[in-house]
Amino acid sequence: MNPGSAAMITLLLGIHWILNALEFFVVAWVILSWVAFFMQRSSFRWKHRRVFDTVVILNQFFETTTRPILGPFRRVLPPWKTGGIDFSPLLLLFVIYLLKTFLSLAFPLR
Repeated sequence: MNPGSAAMITLLLGIHWILNALEFFVVAWVILSWVAFFMQRSSFRWKHRRVFDTVVILNQFFETTTRPILGPFRRVLPPWKTGGIDFSPLLLLFVIYLLKTFLSLAFPLR
């Protein structure tokens, strides 16, 4: 294996790893935002204050991490045009899927 192909494989694996991490962060943020939303509107937040605070902190972390990436997708598909539902995470996950598919087809790792 020549050094050029090893560098290319390393680069592609790095891009794939970054896309997987981004996918995880988006899915985690979506789930945590719904959990925090329902915890906030029930008596759970008063009965289990530590758990609620932990969920809120994790939600804020994932939100601040994914907000810069979701920004362009929110401009394309703003929540106020879609009945108040934010479809930008779904659109981002679809773009990540397309990028991963393109990379695996264009540069197969054998």
